[in-house]
Amino acid sequence: MIIINLTGMILKMRYCILEQVGAGGEGHLYLARDMELGNYWAVKELPLEKKREARLLRLLEHPSIPRMVDYVENGDHCYLIMEYIRGKSLGQMLKEGHVFAVDELLSYGDTVLAVLEYLHGQKPPVYYGDLKPDNLMLSDSGKLYLVDFGSAVFGFGENQRICMGTEGFAAPEQYEGKVNSSSDLYALGKTLQALAGKNWLSVLWKAPGFALFLYKCTRPQGKRRFENAAQARKMLSGIGKRKGLARKNAAVVIGTTGILLAAGVFLAGSEQQAAFESALAEVTKGYYEIEENESSSLSKKFAAEADKKSTDKEADKFLLKKCEHAESALQKLQKEYTKDEEQRKLLLLLAVNAELQKEWERAAVYYEQLLLYAPEFAEGYGKYGLFLLRRGQKNSSRRLYVLYRSSKADGTDCKSVEIWEKQMESETGEGK
Repeated sequence: MIIINLTGMILKMRYCILEQVGAGGEGHLYLARDMELGNYWAVKELPLEKKREARLLRLLEHPSIPRMVDYVENGDHCYLIMEYIRGKSLGQMLKEGHVFAVDELLSYGDTVLAVLEYLHGQKPPVYYGDLKPDNLMLSDSGKLYLVDFGSAVFGFGENQRICMGTEGFAAPEQYEGKVNSSSDLYALGKTLQALAGKNWLSVLWKAPGFALFLYKCTRPQGKRRFENAAQARKMLSGIGKRKGLARKNAAVVIGTTGILLAAGVFLAGSEQQAAFESALAEVTKGYYEIEENESSSLSKKFAAEADKKSTDKEADKFLLKKCEHAESALQKLQKEYTKDEEQRKLLLLLAVNAELQKEWERAAVYYEQLLLYAPEFAEGYGKYGLFLLRRGQKNSSRRLYVLYRSSKADGTDCKSVEIWEKQMESETGEGK
């Protein structure tokens, strides 16, 4: 491939290209100086057959979408003269180790939803198609922009079409050649998950409703996501308003922690680990009581078959009561024991506990939280994958397996992953 240096090239006798500032899958991005006005523009170079992006951009006008001010064709290429955003993408900031605070996540989410509401409200609607941290630019002044409309398409019903996207952010239906408004909401959820990163626990603590928001964005079935961007934005706004109360509660906890530290009450690391195991044992012993109750119920069934229905109802009530108590206790432990290993154990138990209650969606939420908090935790993938197979959701399990294989999780000697892979191979023909 021959790379041509365009530095010094003048377009339309007006725009002098100074340097290359970026490159994408379909073209290059340059910085140019307007010789008439003296200001600077971004120039996007595209193959002529890709000029549909220019046709789309000229119809759009939104404060968080860079303006296209001119257009030039030269040989087999076209050049989009656009507003120049001086800053960094959120993807670049993430790679550089920036930790995004809750306020940032809520603000960026609101801005993107405002843009999506605008795009989806066009006639015909515009579906962005490739939302991810790399396509969100934060200017030096702190303003967020949605850039690169190379994957955007006009919505004409639900007909199949060629849809582009990025693995890990694209909605499941995009792999089938379909895209719609909920596909963009799915990608937004995955984008915010990625930005939360290792700060996930802090985000949940300060804005508890944020987990449910992301869950509703990223449901595998499009019909189960938010109905539209306006609905999603309304929920996100509510989370932002409630966040102040959560912050006050957190301040009380932090203040209490300071007093306890001053009094020398907190345990050493090894003692704290022992305390965690002891506290966990207090919760898990309830499951043995469930088993004992079920065994007792079986004995009663054999002794008095006539009372079978009554006995079954009593056993179900006992099970439900124990599981509800366990969930409440585990959630309290989440706030007290915050080490990575402790959080992983607690989330796994919460997921299994929800499954015992036949609360399938709540179990899935806990598994999703586990993978968000610990994206390299192999056992989390294995347990979640087996749960999906038990629920008959083979396609979802397959997609999770693809995500697991692309992650850095090491499933070596992980029993749940081994079982999952064997079941995947026998039921879907996939796996090792």
